[in-house]
Parts: sequence; structure tokens; C-alpha cells
Amino acid sequence: MRFEDIKYMSKIYLYCGDMPPRSRMETGKSFIGLSLTRDDRLHIRHDVTKRMDLLDDSVDIVQSEDVMEHIEYEQLPNCINEIYRVLKPGGLFRLSMPDYGCDVLYNRSVKDEEGNLIFDAGGGGSYDKVNKKVINGGHLWFPRYNLVKELMKKTKFEKDNVEYLHYYDNEDKSVVKNIDYRMGYIYRTPDNDHRVKNPRRPLSIVLDCYK
Repeated sequence: MRFEDIKYMSKIYLYCGDMPPRSRMETGKSFIGLSLTRDDRLHIRHDVTKRMDLLDDSVDIVQSEDVMEHIEYEQLPNCINEIYRVLKPGGLFRLSMPDYGCDVLYNRSVKDEEGNLIFDAGGGGSYDKVNKKVINGGHLWFPRYNLVKELMKKTKFEKDNVEYLHYYDNEDKSVVKNIDYRMGYIYRTPDNDHRVKNPRRPLSIVLDCYK
């Protein structure tokens, strides 16, 4: 599939990354994945850090689950602003990333002597101990509420149009609001992931951003 195949459709729903089957099944929406490797009837081969060959104000929903933590933090404002460009007025960007305020993620990760996170093997990739850097596509940063708030301030989304649904706040208190999964199914939430069902708590930072 190519962007030109969907460019003039009246309804466009995009999913950043390789799209899980339930993203279509649970929402009833014809999401198209933007994949680094796949090029088929459900995916366009595309690097989400690059410009999309789509018209301004043409996309209804863009969803990104567990993708943005694999991109350098400094690159993300431009990446998110490109999503903003293609969204229709009132369109939704649903963003979710692992929340390292969660005990499941924090406990499995490698830390330095001060307790700072340096590598999460559960996020893929590997860690070069000599050069002290992540290689082969792992998590390049570790999302927390304060970091995501600062990130969104650098984008074109106005703060009044950004709702944080799941997260640990700056005092490590968990916030879990209801999510309408018809607008974009998310796997890593207490509704769908057994690791955080009891006690019920966030596994991902989840935010809905409206243009």
C-alpha cells in the first residue's frame, strides 16, 4: 500500500508501527499501519520521523503505542508536529508509551549506581556497556509524566487539548481514567494486561491529543 492509495479517502485512520490485529477488530475502524519493514494491504512502509505524503487536515485518528520511546527524544517534537499537520481539526492523536513510574517496568530495568535507568531489555535492543549506549532499536529514553509534559509543550498541540488518561504523577501516585478503546485499542493497560490488573495501576502513559 502507498499513501496515494489513501490520500483522498474521506476517513483515514493511521497506526504508527506494525499494527496488531486487534487494532482493527476492537475499534471497527480500518487502521493502516506505518511500518519500517512491512508493505502490504494493511501497512505502508514508512519511517514515522519522516514527512507523510498526505494532505494537511486529512486524517481522523493517528495512534502510536510503544513507538515513540524508540525515537530520540529531541526528534519527537518534529515527529509529533507532522502528525498534527495531517490531522483534521478535532482529529485525535492517541499516544501511549511505557511509564517507568510502574514497578513492573522499573524493576526489570538496568540502573546505574544512583538508580537511574540505563537499559530495559524488555524494550528490545541491547546495551553496549563499553560505550554506555543502547543499540539495535531498544528504548532510547524512559518516559515519565514530567518528560512527556515537557515534550508536548514543544509541539503544536495546545495543552487544553491534551488529556492524560493513565500515568504516575510527579509524586508517583497512579492516575487511571476510563479509555474509549473504540478510538484506538491499547494493549498495555490494566484493562488488557494481566501484569497491572491487581492492583489496578498504569503500565503506560496514555494521552489523547486533539487538534
